[in-house]
Amino acid sequence: MTMHSVIEIKRPLEAVYGFFLDLERSIVRTDLTVESVLKTTEGPLGAGTTFRLRQPVMGKVREQTMRVIMADPNRRIEMEAAFGPVRPQFSLVFEPAADGTRVTFQGDSRPVGPFRLVPFLMDRIGQRNWDRRPRLMKARLEAEGDSATDS
Repeated sequence: MTMHSVIEIKRPLEAVYGFFLDLERSIVRTDLTVESVLKTTEGPLGAGTTFRLRQPVMGKVREQTMRVIMADPNRRIEMEAAFGPVRPQFSLVFEPAADGTRVTFQGDSRPVGPFRLVPFLMDRIGQRNWDRRPRLMKARLEAEGDSATDS
């Protein structure tokens, strides 16, 4: 795996895992560049769940797909996606930490077409996103935790 990110979130493991698995809830609340996320399969969140994301890319709104390959509750999520010239596959590992939950992301961008020739460039773009995205999710989850405690 060529992309890697680790973050600790001051929230219980179950809350963090559930937030990361529920892309309808987590992505639109944390990434303002995403227009919408829609779960496209029936049933509970887990292996086989698919999502359709709509996001402006280079002046056009593009649809992208994500699919949960494996979900081991409160431990691990594996996903694959189709974003333009990449077909990323990645895993998220959830572990208890001193103040909450440690989330470890590992993935490969898996470019297609002519971009297969520059996988390092696609991985660099993906790494930039995964350096940013967990920080946004951490901020949102910790803010939700604070407001839940204040109520």
